[in-house]
Amino acid sequence: MIHRNIFFDLTALVASNLEIVCSLCYSIYINTEIDFGNKGVMMPTIYDIAKLAGVSATTVSKVFNNYDEVSQKTKDKVNRIAKEIGYIPNLGARSIRTKRSYLVGIVFSEDAGLGLEHQFFSVVLESFRKEIGKYGYDTIFINKSLGKKEVGYLDHSKYRNVDGLFIITAKPNELDFNKLINSDFKCVTTDMTLEGIPTILSENHEGVKQALDYLREMGHHRIGHIAGPKDTISGSERQEAFEDYIQSNNLNKEDMVTVESDNFNRESARLATLKLFRDHKRPTALFVSADIMAIGVMEAIKSVGLRVPEDVSVIGFDDIEIADMISPKLTTIRQDKVSIGHSVANTLVKMIEDKSFEYKQQRIPTTLVIRETVNKMT
Repeated sequence: MIHRNIFFDLTALVASNLEIVCSLCYSIYINTEIDFGNKGVMMPTIYDIAKLAGVSATTVSKVFNNYDEVSQKTKDKVNRIAKEIGYIPNLGARSIRTKRSYLVGIVFSEDAGLGLEHQFFSVVLESFRKEIGKYGYDTIFINKSLGKKEVGYLDHSKYRNVDGLFIITAKPNELDFNKLINSDFKCVTTDMTLEGIPTILSENHEGVKQALDYLREMGHHRIGHIAGPKDTISGSERQEAFEDYIQSNNLNKEDMVTVESDNFNRESARLATLKLFRDHKRPTALFVSADIMAIGVMEAIKSVGLRVPEDVSVIGFDDIEIADMISPKLTTIRQDKVSIGHSVANTLVKMIEDKSFEYKQQRIPTTLVIRETVNKMT
């Protein structure tokens, strides 16, 4: 009879407050005198918090759901007690109530030529994961495969029932990828531009200006640019900024030569540097579109019997971890990778949770980091 009464009581409560119901069910389960190997270990419930805070369970539920009708003083008290006793919200109840999975997908293409081990993307991703976790979201990788089966990005996202997507790397001309970005899924990206998709980018033009201003301050007037591929936003914007700088400062184009690398990697940059040395008058300094490319540039310089920075100065872009480990240490333009990850996470959460949210493009400032690869001309 007791169990039947509990059942009817719970049924009556479902419509009014699902989280309280789930918490009560869990409380009944965890206190049942059945030995599961953890007898005596009890998880805190909203009823425990309510008792300690001197409020009702309904009030506690409203605090966790950020209702405006609850005072800030009560919210602070409830949240403090919840943290002190180690309360973990019931995700199942939350998901049913909000009609969300609290799962976001990380989209990347294995064919894009940039793996997740790339030091720029790995730091951005970790920053994104930590920040979006503060809102209660977990992350999962989305590619074109599900186990051994080829399913495509869109179907994989549907299968996982994600609330939104962070697109890290992809090939925009892929048919299935176009289906994804034209779907109803909320998407945010970085380091690439997609029509209708919010993008968080560094101030590429300002970063290039910082690099070239510094090189000229150090007495360099013949500056080469080892550029990234133009089919990427970072490669194209940095090339464009380099050309704009030449025009705005009335510089001699013959002294400011650009050679485009086939890819953002060491080997492509090494070959591009050798091509520049072969086809043009040797510059006294090289501005390189990415730090990982700058390593290949320095290898090319050394391979022809020249020294960095005594014969050719080098400045990169990114400030990845290895920039401070190589010898000589790389002078570079720092992208604030942590801020980019945070901005992507905050933007995606707002898109998911606020239907009225209107996105404005965000540009994250860059910083000049002076180390050892730029020599002062005498």
